[in-house]
Amino acid sequence: MMRWIKRFVIAIVLLLVLVVAGVFAVLLTPAGVKLAVWGAQKALPELTIEKSSGALLNGFALEGVAFSMEGFSLSGKSLSLDINSRCLSGPALCVESLTGDGIEVVVGETEPSPESPPSEPLTEIKTPVPLFLNGIALSDISLDILGTKVHWDSLTTSAQMQGNTVTLKPTEWKGIQVKLAQSEEKPAETEPTTAGTTPIELPTVNIPLNVVIEGFALKDAELQLPQKQVIHEFFVKGKAGGSDIALEEVRLDAEQGKVSLNGDIKLQENYPLNLAAKANVRMEPLQGHSLTLDANGDLRDLALKANLNGVLQAVLSGKLDALDPDLPFNVLLTSKNLQWPIDSKAEYTLASTAINASGSLKKYSASVKTQASGEAIPDIDLSTKLTGDLGNVMLGDISLKTLGGSIDGWASVDWSKQVKWQTRLAFSDIQPGLQWPEAEGKLSGEVQNSGELTEQGGWLVRLPELDIEGIIRDQALDLSGQLNASDVKGKGDLLVETNGLSLRHGPNQIDVSGKVDKALALKLNLNLPTLSASIPQAGGSIKGNIGLSGTLEKPEAALQINANALRWEELVTVQDVSIRGSVTPLPFIGGGLIVEVNGVKAEGVEVKSLALRASGDEKDQTVSLKVDGKPVGANLSVRGSLDREKGWKGALYSSSVKTPVGPWKLMNDVPLNVDFKSGAVDIGAFCWMQNQSKICLDKPAKVADSGEAQLSIVDFNLDIVQSFLPVTTTIEGQVNANANVAWKPNALPDLKASVNLSKGQVTEQLDAPLTIGWDAVNLDATLANNTLNADLLLALTDNGKVSLNAVMGNLESQKRTLKSTFGIDSIDLDILAPALGEDTTLAGMLNGNVVLNGDLDAPTANGSIELSGLKLQSLAAPVEVSEGKITTTLNGTSGRINGDIKTPDGDLVLAGNADWKDLNAWLASLNVKGQRLKVVLPPMVALEVSPDMTLNASPKSVNVNGNVSVPWGRIVVENLPESAVQVSSDVVILNDELKPVKEEETNPITVNAKIAVNIGDDVRLEAFGLKTNLVGKLDVASNNKGPSVNGEINLEEGTYRSFGQDLQIKKGQILFNGPPEQPYLQVEAIRNPDAIEDGVEAGIRVTGPADAPEVQVFSDPAMPQANALSYLTRGRNLDSESDGNAMTSMLIGLGLSQSGKLVGQIGEAFGVQDLSVDTSGSGNDEKVEVSGYILPGLQVKYGVGIFTSLPEFTVRYRLLSDLYVEAVSGADNAVDLLYQFSIK
Repeated sequence: MMRWIKRFVIAIVLLLVLVVAGVFAVLLTPAGVKLAVWGAQKALPELTIEKSSGALLNGFALEGVAFSMEGFSLSGKSLSLDINSRCLSGPALCVESLTGDGIEVVVGETEPSPESPPSEPLTEIKTPVPLFLNGIALSDISLDILGTKVHWDSLTTSAQMQGNTVTLKPTEWKGIQVKLAQSEEKPAETEPTTAGTTPIELPTVNIPLNVVIEGFALKDAELQLPQKQVIHEFFVKGKAGGSDIALEEVRLDAEQGKVSLNGDIKLQENYPLNLAAKANVRMEPLQGHSLTLDANGDLRDLALKANLNGVLQAVLSGKLDALDPDLPFNVLLTSKNLQWPIDSKAEYTLASTAINASGSLKKYSASVKTQASGEAIPDIDLSTKLTGDLGNVMLGDISLKTLGGSIDGWASVDWSKQVKWQTRLAFSDIQPGLQWPEAEGKLSGEVQNSGELTEQGGWLVRLPELDIEGIIRDQALDLSGQLNASDVKGKGDLLVETNGLSLRHGPNQIDVSGKVDKALALKLNLNLPTLSASIPQAGGSIKGNIGLSGTLEKPEAALQINANALRWEELVTVQDVSIRGSVTPLPFIGGGLIVEVNGVKAEGVEVKSLALRASGDEKDQTVSLKVDGKPVGANLSVRGSLDREKGWKGALYSSSVKTPVGPWKLMNDVPLNVDFKSGAVDIGAFCWMQNQSKICLDKPAKVADSGEAQLSIVDFNLDIVQSFLPVTTTIEGQVNANANVAWKPNALPDLKASVNLSKGQVTEQLDAPLTIGWDAVNLDATLANNTLNADLLLALTDNGKVSLNAVMGNLESQKRTLKSTFGIDSIDLDILAPALGEDTTLAGMLNGNVVLNGDLDAPTANGSIELSGLKLQSLAAPVEVSEGKITTTLNGTSGRINGDIKTPDGDLVLAGNADWKDLNAWLASLNVKGQRLKVVLPPMVALEVSPDMTLNASPKSVNVNGNVSVPWGRIVVENLPESAVQVSSDVVILNDELKPVKEEETNPITVNAKIAVNIGDDVRLEAFGLKTNLVGKLDVASNNKGPSVNGEINLEEGTYRSFGQDLQIKKGQILFNGPPEQPYLQVEAIRNPDAIEDGVEAGIRVTGPADAPEVQVFSDPAMPQANALSYLTRGRNLDSESDGNAMTSMLIGLGLSQSGKLVGQIGEAFGVQDLSVDTSGSGNDEKVEVSGYILPGLQVKYGVGIFTSLPEFTVRYRLLSDLYVEAVSGADNAVDLLYQFSIK
């Protein structure tokens, strides 16, 4: 028997060995793994594996794994496991790699499992053999656990466990997305709890493993919680074991900012800890701030210190017992600067803030000190003490130092049962003028306030005492009274009651008294006889009252207000205003109101009277407005009805307006409809008419976000706008126009319009009337599909025409396009001849065609404009043109101009070009060249000039270079033109509104010039007694500092009429070296040597700047001034017999030389042109002569001898420009024929 038993045991053992060997054979070979996979799928129909490879100890992989059961499903693209078999002999378990890709796990709701009995806490966890996990890589993983979805891109890590120590090697978890499940469960109702009085006992926490984290990094995480939160990186490095936790490094980098933390904590007794944290804030409005926090001690005696740095600066320090339910504390908060707003310029700031608080939730106290300032508030120095508990708070010893005074008081709030509050503030010597200069003065007083929230859900507020008095703007101010307001049940049963509220400021007073209850009885009285005493910008007086009566359900307001001599600064004045009426706002709006205003004056507006009358109710109301004013007046009437839910419907009727272009009358009633829901306004068709002119809305229109309108102007006479034109301009013609416009949101409107002017003309009254007439002016424009198409035709009467076609596309884009054709067809310039004065001949034919294409901001231009057959002869034109042609050619972004102008004396040639390829750096040049051109500026100047100049222009500068030769000239100056007299620097020029005209801003373009002027040998000047030839050379220059002239002009073969004598110019120079108006003079003029005795040379010497020359009488040989003056004026020395005659002659000569301008003005007053008084002759034959033109070309002279009384009368008549006939009657009678000519 024993033998059989022995054999049976041996057989069993052999069988077990064979089974174990078989299992290992199956798992350790690829064929065995495939067999195991096949068996697992047969045993679990829910499991499918598409492919397997490898062996257990040599590494195997599964692909296409899927498992599904109730409440759980799993699928994966691939799974692999590689176990190092050599570690098994250790013994140890070594996993060389564990990878998974494309794994999805879904865990749904399942039946709850029965509760397991509580187990004893683990004190230690150990592994019997070391476990090494290397090369763990899980990618593209998705988890759905009860609706919470988690997905990550990759997780790479490795770990090991030996005994009770677990080490997590450097780990990286990337691309995490977490979305919490949406819960529809209502939050559980919790009963209010009261804080316990027993200190909190903390349990001792024992971690059964020693955990070492060498580095765990979570990167690029996105959390939906439910708001989106993005974490760029979360990193942890530390260790834990038993009750100790050590955090070597913790970092968090999120959108809101960066946080770092390190320290340690022991989870036993009172949890002693030592933590340090730092945060850099990115979120608005605290971006750029940093916060540091240090915590030391344990939770029963925790020391805290925090620092906030940035725009805001604050320091918090203190201690806290977190285990005591009453939370004892002692903290100090200080700040150098707090402000609002934080991220921009401060509007309000707090400085030197200190809050010292101590106590517990049962009883605490604090002191507060700070200094406040801001743009809209005065500087405030605040201090107060605070005490309180869980049911009330008391602010005592409130002290505010501001505006040169103080505000003191107290306030309390109690919420232990129902919320109640009470305040009392007293202020003294408050000076509002320190902040608001217009309210200069002092205020003192007291304000009391109390209130509560009632048990029925209502409220009650009491203002038992209001007493403020003082002086504002030198006027006594007094605000006093009391007020109670309540809604005890919170159902809208408002009760407001006051025995009187009164505001008095100087002579002005406002009083309110009465109550608001179920029955209303409230009255407001206004008595403001001197508005300027209270409001410095205003003036006038207001007196009236407003009464409120009826009930809350149907209130009625009656008002009667009168005002006189109102003004607001210098902007507007009103003679008087009257407002009277009564209004019922509830339940339906109704009543009547009359507003009358007289004598309104404002800039550009004057209203003689205005009357507004409104009456009726919601179902039927009428409003009329009459305005008598300038530049507009109106008589408008509106009637209609109101539906509060739908809108207002009515009509404008019997209306007229007065405008600067005349009166207009409404031809028909205009239906009006306002829809409250859509905000649309429907306007019916209408026409305003003046004589036969009409302005119409042809069809009803809807004014809303989208709509359309059809407008027209019929037979509009242009003489209606005559008042806007100068008195010398008249216009004739009629305008007819129509336009269809449609609009919608976020798009350009569609427009189709045409404007037509019938035959008409514009006339400007000059010496000869200038009239420009047209047969037709037509403008057609269409705006549709983001494109504007316009056509313009101007057909001139008995002349040519101008046409324009333009197409602008892509109007809503940044690249707008233009395609345009501009044409000028046979425009004769003779219509402009009257603008140049009488006896003007002007001819020239203007033709052209220009095509613009490309970008609207920088189009290309191609075509030409030509002026041919140019002829010009006019007194207003300095040059006579006998034939001329000017051609401009445009080639894309460049152009040329060529001109050939012929004059009777020489030709002028123009040649230039321009380039505008870069509109910000365009260039242009023009060369002007001519030979002996006759330039005439009647009546003073006639010159022959030969210019050769080149002009170069750019956006920032104009450069002119070249030379001008003047070979011949005649300059005759009898009177200075008005432009020669400069305006004094202290003169202030006023415009039509009697306001100073602003000086023109400096031209941003710099003009640089360098021109050489050569004055030839046949240029002669006659001016104020000076007759001379001019010879010289000048260099004219200009830059940003102004013009300058360098060079000299010599006076040759000249004479100068002075002291009654024709003096010969011995030496004459005009020197230029700087500004043209400041030349330097060097002139010597002597008496004719043939008319002076004793071989003496006498004359005058002029030296110095032109605006302050020095004049000296000199002689050679030198002699006293009286003798030299005698030789200068009489030609001989003084002697006793001739002293009287000599002095007479000198005085007469000097007097007449200074009175020429006055005599000329007297002659013009009597119709005599060029009246003058002068001397002629010399010695005893010297005489005084009066001459003037009594008719054009007819001159009369009358002379009387100074030392002989023989009169002489002369009449001279000009037959031709250089041929005269002259008759003389005196001691001798004669008739002469005079002819003047010159030889060049």
